[in-house]
Amino acid sequence: MKLARFERKGFFALLFIFLMSPSLAGADAIVLKNGHRIEAQRVWEEDGEIKCDQYGGVVGFPKGEVLRIERQQSDEELDGVQKKALSTGNEKAILSEVRRLYLELMSFKDNSLFHKVGFDPENKYSNWLDRVGKLKEDPRSEGLLKKGISVEDLLNLGLEYFKSGGKETSFSRFVNQEFRKAFDL
Repeated sequence: MKLARFERKGFFALLFIFLMSPSLAGADAIVLKNGHRIEAQRVWEEDGEIKCDQYGGVVGFPKGEVLRIERQQSDEELDGVQKKALSTGNEKAILSEVRRLYLELMSFKDNSLFHKVGFDPENKYSNWLDRVGKLKEDPRSEGLLKKGISVEDLLNLGLEYFKSGGKETSFSRFVNQEFRKAFDL
């Protein structure tokens, strides 16, 4: 019994160290449903767990605890529209991509499958979240603030719709108003 308690404490201590450590210069990241983010050189799925290399060892997380896996991608891997938005210096390109992602969110926010699975990496909605995350990293996205919107607002709107089951909240009403104004909708 004492050994099991020690192993459990050791696991949680190890998990705490990983979660609280400064970011690694890794290419991939595991984002847990509790909000923690673990960066690693390599992330993969094995035996129903999401695993990663950490400090010379392997750490695994149950798939059910993982919100998404973020993979650093090269320009060649980006899809055509986003590649154009990221490669041009034109603010209109990024505004156009954010508008497209906003309208896409509006098209699936009421979908019962979305309410059930959200942005789980195993379903089609995780692609939306990945594309929003990539735009968030684009330095030109800061220019969206001139229009009264941000990529972060779009991300949070998606998470709010998942949390509320597609129902409007005071936050979603406010953000929608700002996006409609910015896009003349």
